[in-house]
Amino acid sequence: MDDEIHLFILWENARVLQDRIIDDIKENFELLDIIEIRWDEEYFAHNLKCFYGVNLPKNSKKEQHCGNGSFLLLIVRDTEPLYRRRRTSSGSKIVNVNLFDSKEMYRKWLGGGHKVHASNDVEESNHDLKLLLGYNTEEISLLYNRNQRIKAYRKIL
Repeated sequence: MDDEIHLFILWENARVLQDRIIDDIKENFELLDIIEIRWDEEYFAHNLKCFYGVNLPKNSKKEQHCGNGSFLLLIVRDTEPLYRRRRTSSGSKIVNVNLFDSKEMYRKWLGGGHKVHASNDVEESNHDLKLLLGYNTEEISLLYNRNQRIKAYRKIL
């Protein structure tokens, strides 16, 4: 199977363990970049809605749980993707278990909840990266293969 581009997001309230999580990611994936993103607090709930596809009111439990400050986007290359069935928040699905199992472990380190996000498959990775950065996985792979970095990101709004 070919390499895949994926992402992790460490929402604001996950950043207390960011060094430990980043170290683990470096051991298991090729870490291409870390980008700090800050959404305007006024639009944070709307951006979460665009990102997750769920209508969340301003100051929702999700927003309070994750935090609405700056968060880290970690772009990774999985050189040995492996797909298996896992129970997700939206039912049983076939996912990249390298990403999924790592995400679940980081969430346990943080005491549970959803303070860490990771793409479960290439389709989700494309969706998330396009919204966050304006690039799909193929474009990002080309950039990093040429040793170019993403110099700017665009807001969802």
